[in-house]
Order: sequence, then structure tokens, then C-alpha cells
Amino acid sequence: MSHSYKRSARISDLLIKEISEMLVRGRIKDPRVLSASITAVRVSDDMSYAKVFFTSFDENSDTREMLEGLRNATGYIRGVLSRKLRIKKIPNIEFEYDGFLEKRARMDELIKGLSDEQDG
Repeated sequence: MSHSYKRSARISDLLIKEISEMLVRGRIKDPRVLSASITAVRVSDDMSYAKVFFTSFDENSDTREMLEGLRNATGYIRGVLSRKLRIKKIPNIEFEYDGFLEKRARMDELIKGLSDEQDG
């Protein structure tokens, strides 16, 4: 049976699902990560490394604190993944803040500002 996309992409999808579930169900007890949401995962082709992108749905949260909380939970997350997933080796995980939504909001405001200047 051939797969239509790379194994690393399938592992990325699994990691998004499982890590998101841990956050939503409150399995990661660190209060700094309560408003974290996983936006994407990029797994290296050799599956030894995964970069997990996150954002916050609470605009008042401190993303540096959230990043520290996620980094502190990495061992726990890898342990849960190793028990749940049927893969030989769980990738090393690195978290990175995904600022896309903030950048998009800034761009929307800039465009709106330009539009308002032309109207006025």
C-alpha cells in the first residue's frame, strides 16, 4: 500500500493531534500553558526532530512564559507520546511561538488605516 504523502507529514499530523489533546484535556498541569494552542508541527525527514509551533488564544498571556512552560513539559509530552504512538523513536521536540496571527492582525490594521486615509 503506497501513501500519498511522506511519513514525516503523517507523524506531524499525529503529533499535532496528540499534543493538542494533552493541552485541551489539561494533562499538562503547568498553568503557563493553559491558553496554548498547537498550530503546526514540522518533523525532519529522518524523524529525529520535531518543531512544534504554538500560539495563544488569550491575548493577555505571556508567550515567553508559555514557551518556558512547554519546554518544561517536553519530557512529559515525549513520555506520553512514546506510550500512545506506535513509532520506534519519538522525535526530539522543540517549541516555537507562531506569531502568524499577530502579524496578520497588524497587517489588517495597516490596510484598514490606509483605507481610512483614502476615504477621509
